[in-house]
Amino acid sequence: MILKGLKRNAIKKNIESHLQKRDSSSQGISNLVTLAILVDASQPVNTLALVKMANELNVTSENLTIIGYKEEKDVVEDKDASYYTEKSFGVNGSVKSEVISRFVKKDYDVLINFYNENRVELNFVAAASQAKLKVGFAEVDHRINDLIIGATMNNTNLFIIELKKYLKILQVI
Repeated sequence: MILKGLKRNAIKKNIESHLQKRDSSSQGISNLVTLAILVDASQPVNTLALVKMANELNVTSENLTIIGYKEEKDVVEDKDASYYTEKSFGVNGSVKSEVISRFVKKDYDVLINFYNENRVELNFVAAASQAKLKVGFAEVDHRINDLIIGATMNNTNLFIIELKKYLKILQVI
């Protein structure tokens, strides 16, 4: 139990470090090509709805990456998404998982943080991501996302409509 607390505190410090380093000025996305979606896979997630969302934004499946956090010990990979667990982090808050390392190093045009509960494991990956534009829900730490959509996770259609509206205003799509 003590080690879990130490690990959580170390991850929180890493989140703060990433948030302070982030350049808040617009990095200028001329066209949406690559899309990443970070989900809380501990909750029921419809990956087909997420793929549909990418199609609505004219992103091909080759340019779509879905990664999720699961609480379970045994993580099963599937063709649509990659997963990580709390064991993907070391006691000092460092990343031990190749899945996370690859994800945060890749430069995405847009990252959709499709979770509505503050979890350090999800917030770390969102904060560490190199995405040019980060989109998420209001319930999550507002410093992580550049654009906050006022919809619920249960209403994916409303989220897609609002996201498309704002990406058009920002001239991303």
